[in-house]
Amino acid sequence: MVANDEKHLIDLHRAPSSKSSFKRVITTTLLLTFGLFGSSYFLYSSHYLPSSSSSSNIIPWWSTIYNTYTNTSNDNANTNQILIPLNNQILSVESIDLDDIQIDGIKKLGLTPKKPIKVISTEKGEQIIHGRFLHLTDFHPDPYYKVGSKTDESCHSGKGKAGKYGDAILGCDAPMILMEDTIKWIEENLKDKIDFIVWTGDNIRHDNDREYPRTELNIFEMNEQVSDLMYKTFKHENDPNLLVDLIPSLGNNDVYPHNLFSPGPTLQTRELFKIWKNFIPQSQLHIFNRGAYFFQEVIPNQLAVLSINTLYLFQSNPLVDNCDKKKEPGYKLFEWLGYVLKEMRSRNMKVWLTGHVPPNEKNYDISCLRKYIVWSYEYRDVIIGGLYGHMNMDHFIPLDSVAAYKSIKKSLKKKKKSKSKSKDIKKKAHGKEFDLMDLNDDEDYSDYENDTDFEDHFIISDSESDSEFESDSDDEDEITHPLEESNIFKVLDKNFDEDFFRIQGGVPLKKVKYMESLREGLYAGIKGKKKSGISAERYSLAFVTASVVPTFNPGLRVWEYNITGLQESLQSKVTFAPWDEFFTGLDTMLQSFDKYDQEHENDEEDDDFNIEANDDVYTILKKKKDKTFPPEKPDSLGLGPGYVPQTFTPERYVQYFADLAAINKDKKPFGYEIEYSTDDKLIKMDTLLTEEWIKFGRTLGKPIKDEKKKEKKAGEEDDKKKKKKKKKKNSKSKPFTNQLKEEELQLIWMNYLKNTFVSSDYENRGYG
Repeated sequence: MVANDEKHLIDLHRAPSSKSSFKRVITTTLLLTFGLFGSSYFLYSSHYLPSSSSSSNIIPWWSTIYNTYTNTSNDNANTNQILIPLNNQILSVESIDLDDIQIDGIKKLGLTPKKPIKVISTEKGEQIIHGRFLHLTDFHPDPYYKVGSKTDESCHSGKGKAGKYGDAILGCDAPMILMEDTIKWIEENLKDKIDFIVWTGDNIRHDNDREYPRTELNIFEMNEQVSDLMYKTFKHENDPNLLVDLIPSLGNNDVYPHNLFSPGPTLQTRELFKIWKNFIPQSQLHIFNRGAYFFQEVIPNQLAVLSINTLYLFQSNPLVDNCDKKKEPGYKLFEWLGYVLKEMRSRNMKVWLTGHVPPNEKNYDISCLRKYIVWSYEYRDVIIGGLYGHMNMDHFIPLDSVAAYKSIKKSLKKKKKSKSKSKDIKKKAHGKEFDLMDLNDDEDYSDYENDTDFEDHFIISDSESDSEFESDSDDEDEITHPLEESNIFKVLDKNFDEDFFRIQGGVPLKKVKYMESLREGLYAGIKGKKKSGISAERYSLAFVTASVVPTFNPGLRVWEYNITGLQESLQSKVTFAPWDEFFTGLDTMLQSFDKYDQEHENDEEDDDFNIEANDDVYTILKKKKDKTFPPEKPDSLGLGPGYVPQTFTPERYVQYFADLAAINKDKKPFGYEIEYSTDDKLIKMDTLLTEEWIKFGRTLGKPIKDEKKKEKKAGEEDDKKKKKKKKKKNSKSKPFTNQLKEEELQLIWMNYLKNTFVSSDYENRGYG
């Protein structure tokens, strides 16, 4: 088997006829150099090693990396292949009974008692899996905060009413005691009930007081101080290893100057690795230095959390441009993401994506947003969802794969046409035939909007839909536009300038208007089941949680997820090659690609392909051969935990908040209390599957959609007269249930706003 592989690879060396072939040669050379053709680890096509396996069933484990770049694998054929090393990582697995005291403690926090699973593995030692994790974000601790100072002086000076723990809405950062006591509360109440902590950045105060300017040294020191506190709090008592895994992400205020972060390796990436050394696997040092992204395997062979450096996708970072040019760090981030997701799929693992800045139409460059969405879509068997901070407002974002793919198709066709036109112009100029009209690029690309080649994936019959999940007959706009021309883009452009999205601390303004804009431009446009698929797989989700900094009230969130079947999976004899070997090969390969791209920086883009009129988006992307776009998900793979109930499906979450007004007045001791849970009567989610969130989003947007529908019907005078006559005739007999429905919908929206602003009453206080 190995000999045949080597012969095939030697053939590749002989004729590198293109850039893609050249990169295949690099890949091959690296795999040979690092001994990845060795026989220590193999891929088998069944879950257990057959007693009489022939060499034809054996494929070296490195094929995942090799095939990812060369695109020579058959995804449908390899989806059941499992990596088998010589030694098993899992040493023992057993379930644990809870005593009455433990059960009462869990219930008091509004959580669901479930039997934990104790796992002992060679890499992580003893680990207790509870089926819960914590999402924590945006501490913004301020060492210059002074109790009793003026809030309009950043709570740094003057005589005012700045509270001990900070004050909701008034614009100051968090006193150190708020961060410290929050971490202490988590230690005392949650540490022994959660499996890991997703910690999505901004551990530094805002740069909003010229009397106290931030320096790079300040930022490194505070990052180190906060990280040390988190490490000491969540490690084993007599052991340097973490009891609860911590997965940090880089925030836009964690760097100097804020928002600016250049491609690595840099001083900042090296310092960050030193500061986060207890949280990042050593094997990922070199890849982390490329751009401050990494992942942590939180349950061996089963579940991982990927920490994405969203500053490379962030429009407010002037040091990056887009995610389409090969020299850009955003492009390289998606290159890394593709390799990691491919490996996760081959190991049958599930992942959460996490980062600081959430993916939306104004935070991310459009080229980055559409790539994020389509990776989430094509790996919906692997990716559960996305967890983010930054916005300080508790809300969720549905991401539409149809709009993303339409945007990609439009962009590629436009670039191809522009390049062809540019070549024609050069030819004409060379031949002394030149017309200024040739420079006009105002083409009509509306035909790309009306493409249904991808949207048809989701159409289902009436018999497959249900009455609960509305049909799409009430859609005011039947056309799905490309992302950059979608309704949410138009609404946000109309209502806000660019400064609104550069969140810089201070009193929050126009946040109700922002949420109303999401309601109008996003939630009201969500498609029903007939156009989003049986499990709403058209959409992926990003969840933005409340921050600890008192922009509103401090908040934090505990997710509960399904661990049914996990014990059996962990007890399986199937196990995998160490991640160290994967990263050794991947790191060196990525470095070689970087070197090649630098040496050929002035070459034209490798876009030597033709686009036919009837090509669908998948055909175009296959021709382009750009690995920062995902391959189509094989039909043989089912949907993942975010769409279908299974192990790791999110079941519910409980949101907690600190009532600062009461705490500062000594009416309550410091602590967090339950604000709401997702199975409350005004939310009514039995599980947190994507379909449930899409239903909820349509409920939030329904009054807007109904109003637009009424306006459309009232367009003609005759219809108006008929409507008035009918209304007058039936006014006394209008069903009470319809009135109740309208009142209930408004109640649901007002409850959503209350939760968005963390029970601070912001929505009723006139801040816009």
